[in-house]
Amino acid sequence: MSEAQRSALNALLFRTGDQSKDIVLALATNRPGDLDSAVADRIDEVLEFPLPGEDERFKLLKLYLDKYIAQAGARKQGLFSSLFQKDQKKIEIVGINDDILKEAAAKTGGFSGREIAKLMAGVQAAVYGSENCVLDPNLFREVVDYKVAEHQQRRKLAAAE
Repeated sequence: MSEAQRSALNALLFRTGDQSKDIVLALATNRPGDLDSAVADRIDEVLEFPLPGEDERFKLLKLYLDKYIAQAGARKQGLFSSLFQKDQKKIEIVGINDDILKEAAAKTGGFSGREIAKLMAGVQAAVYGSENCVLDPNLFREVVDYKVAEHQQRRKLAAAE
């Protein structure tokens, strides 16, 4: 632990040592085992948000398909948008339907919502890296398979630690 982290932890522990109606502390982590035991001791209530199930992953894939792919290249209106934002090409979506997304949802078991967002950002990057700026089922499946393999490798590395 660095000196700055130790100082922050000590300040937190000092301020939360007694009951108070003046302070509410909310902690969020996907690695609860990494919390210092003194910090964990100050947690009065715990809410667990499990990883999304297949139906939720399907809905997230649809959401991010719209956000990162269908709306990509849409012009943002604003005073400075034309000065500071480079125009993105409009992405053409060909053959991506609910069945393709359900297939991807089944493959992405164990993915968090953030990982699904990153997957779809990866799909967007792959489309922009292609010659014709078209998202088709082959490119979509290629990126999904790559991200699934990357996820499994990351889990193996985490388990080895």
